[in-house]
Amino acid sequence: MKITSRVLSLLILVAVAIFYSGCKDKDGNQDTEEKKLLTKLVGAWTLQSANDGQDRTTDFPALVLHIEGNYTGEGKTYNYNFTGTRPDPSPWPDSGTWKFGTPKSTQIIRDPGGVDEIAMTYTVTETELIISFDVPDTSAGWAGGTTRVKNVIGQWEFVFTK
Repeated sequence: MKITSRVLSLLILVAVAIFYSGCKDKDGNQDTEEKKLLTKLVGAWTLQSANDGQDRTTDFPALVLHIEGNYTGEGKTYNYNFTGTRPDPSPWPDSGTWKFGTPKSTQIIRDPGGVDEIAMTYTVTETELIISFDVPDTSAGWAGGTTRVKNVIGQWEFVFTK
């Protein structure tokens, strides 16, 4: 009798463990890669350095990149804007939209579907965001706040911290 009750108890425990291991989280789904990355990207990012082959950080005084958006599904677009000062011309418009590229973990598309669409490479941690991109030869840049002699064409790298 003792063996039968122990076996029955063991079977009940195994059945309960199997039942709970198959359950989803309390929201009914697991966070997608895009949702996790968006959570890291959303916020205010303060410029630490700007480089186009030369240090251009002083051309962007008090620049802060604001990335906004709530996850509503895969492939959606989100917003960005800047506070502080950008040079004129600037490699960045003052605001726009973006979406994740392929792969999502390293590429975002700035102003997707528009004439100013630019694929950008990024790395992000909880406290640092590095964005690199090429401004094409056909671009005149975007209006900024300060005047600068050099154009914006070429490879740029921006380092931000949260």
